[in-house]
Amino acid sequence: MAKALVLRAITGTQAGKRHTLTARVSTVGSASNNDLVLHDRLLNPRHIEIRQVLERWFVVPVAQNSQGVALNGMPVSSQSRLNPGDALTLGSVTYMVELEEVLEQEFGAAPAHTNSGVPRIGEYFIRRGVLNRDQVMAVAERQMRLQRDGSRIQFGQVAYEMGIISRSQLDMALADQRSDFNDRFY
Repeated sequence: MAKALVLRAITGTQAGKRHTLTARVSTVGSASNNDLVLHDRLLNPRHIEIRQVLERWFVVPVAQNSQGVALNGMPVSSQSRLNPGDALTLGSVTYMVELEEVLEQEFGAAPAHTNSGVPRIGEYFIRRGVLNRDQVMAVAERQMRLQRDGSRIQFGQVAYEMGIISRSQLDMALADQRSDFNDRFY
């Protein structure tokens, strides 16, 4: 299981509409090439990025003069952490920040047309030919059952304990993921 960030509109004509963000980095703005397109005259074409780092989420204004971004009523001018229950205002609409559990495989790699995210660990196993999608799904389902029983175990550890991957395969996939993360964020 993994977490997705959900923005639920609580004001304006979009009230009640939900946007689920699953990528490590999602761009938000009024232009059609964003991961989340919001039709609002107060938003820049590329207004903000929402980034996931480990289990934490952040909003980062990317447009110069990025007015129209507020967190809990306070203007945001640099990276700010998002927590469940926060009110994030983008342009003329305020969104309630929520987290939602999703299966690991639903995240997958970043779409081919973008190079904005770092794939989840299961995608690295698929790329290396270590696991197929059915095996990733089986591991994610086992991870979900363990979580319902109160255990919080990472995807790679579950796959290892199931005997599907070796420790060296896990280490190589984690090294690939770490390298992609460093290339993206540094």
